[in-house]
Amino acid sequence: MEITFYRTLANKLADAVIQNQEYSEAEEKRIRYGLVCIFSDLYKFILTLVVFSCFLLTKECLISFIPILLLRPFLAGYHAKSELMCIFMSFATLAISILVGNMNIIPPMFQVLAILILPVTGILIAPVRTQKVQENIKKIIESKILTAVLTILLLIFDNYFLANQIIFLSVSIIYILALYQLAKNFITNNA
Repeated sequence: MEITFYRTLANKLADAVIQNQEYSEAEEKRIRYGLVCIFSDLYKFILTLVVFSCFLLTKECLISFIPILLLRPFLAGYHAKSELMCIFMSFATLAISILVGNMNIIPPMFQVLAILILPVTGILIAPVRTQKVQENIKKIIESKILTAVLTILLLIFDNYFLANQIIFLSVSIIYILALYQLAKNFITNNA
């Protein structure tokens, strides 16, 4: 079952934007794709926010969503094959981050090690794409640097300024899913 209402809204908005301007076919495709991505993430965010708000976890939901919002454009990573699986993975990422993060069960030494290990991992693997995309080297280097810097900032903020470990777990899950996608790409390309 595919959820398509956001695609319809995105295409209507794209038609309105493109209608009064002259864009090449490639630019029109990028505009449509960008709007579909924005609407897709927006509806998933609103859906998760409503669900977690019902359990009085609005603040925690927003906190756990910050790493997704900041890291995904640069690290990229896992993409589900269906909308329902995407919604499930989004919910699971946020739920694990919130529930386990509020327990504070991860030792501080592990968090400090993550501040060292995850940015290096980000530099090595970013950007993780689901398919081969021709990108220029400057854009790849920018993605690697931004991934590492944002990871460091998020982990330091979580370690020193928050009482729970929600951001740490959210960042960790994003990296685990990116590594999973990288392994999946490797297996698919070498099969």
